[in-house]
Amino acid sequence: MKKLHNFMILSLILAIFSILVDLGTTRDVPTPKADNILHLSNNTNKIKEIDREIEYLEEQNDKVSTYTKQYKKRVDYDKNPTSSEIQDYKDNIIEEVVTEKKPKYNKILKDSKPKIVIIIDDIANKKQLEEIKKIDLKLTPSIFPISKNDKDMLKMVNELDFFMIHLPLEAKKYTDELDTIKVNDPDIKIQTKIENIKKTTPTIKYINNHTGSKFTANKDEMERLLNILDSHNIIFIDSRTTPDSKLNEIAKEQNRLILYRDIFIDNNLDSHSLNNQLQEGVNLAKQRGYAILIAHPHKETLRALKQAKDSILKDVDIIYIDELNNILQDAKVTQYAQRIHK
Repeated sequence: MKKLHNFMILSLILAIFSILVDLGTTRDVPTPKADNILHLSNNTNKIKEIDREIEYLEEQNDKVSTYTKQYKKRVDYDKNPTSSEIQDYKDNIIEEVVTEKKPKYNKILKDSKPKIVIIIDDIANKKQLEEIKKIDLKLTPSIFPISKNDKDMLKMVNELDFFMIHLPLEAKKYTDELDTIKVNDPDIKIQTKIENIKKTTPTIKYINNHTGSKFTANKDEMERLLNILDSHNIIFIDSRTTPDSKLNEIAKEQNRLILYRDIFIDNNLDSHSLNNQLQEGVNLAKQRGYAILIAHPHKETLRALKQAKDSILKDVDIIYIDELNNILQDAKVTQYAQRIHK
């Protein structure tokens, strides 16, 4: 990016020099003529255009140089107790209560201990990863896209047994997000973003959405994104920030397994609510054989998980999302826990 920036600046300087040479040729003309006035006017417009291009390049350069800092600061859970993902979910929760009934499941994984996946979203820095590792459970960290310049974060991520990428998608109301994929973004923009993620973290196999209530509710857009992810062998997990998500419809039409979040652990951060949500996840796993829970790196949430390890969670297996995906693929299970007809 820096080389491109320098090259563009050099090109613009040469263009300005050329204009100044052109301006110099008019000095010997004693009386301004109409064509010379037009010539000067055109050169003035060119200079203004060059100024705009320089300003744009500087903005882009600043954006790249602060990319990592913005991601690291975007989630401050001490100052902001509600994550933007939970806010996006709460913006749609009244509609969800009205329109979405909780399904009753037959037990799919009958001959094994109930399985639970706990995804920790909104991971943006090393400290959060270190706190997660201290819990000593198979928690699945979902990490915001990492800048190639953030060497420390990349090093730590590469040492993890497993991780996902947390991809910002457009929300219906919550818009204060960095570098979000939006409805009607051109294919090349989405493709480039996924390619950059793959280059920076080449082992990545799973992505889930950060916010995304607007994007995931648009069937055409989700099919477009899934096609791009499929071309990179990346599996999409639906965070279900809206009951209007079209992933279930796509899964049925394409006869493919698309996993989704069953329960948000930390809609509220009091210990009673956290424990209730964890218990609900355990109950679902015992009924169906598995459950997918999503949490965020709040200190209250991490404390609750640590305490639940030998109590609420003692009768279930905590596994990574890739392990569950493989188990369900082998069992011929679709998104809504129905067997695929052979």
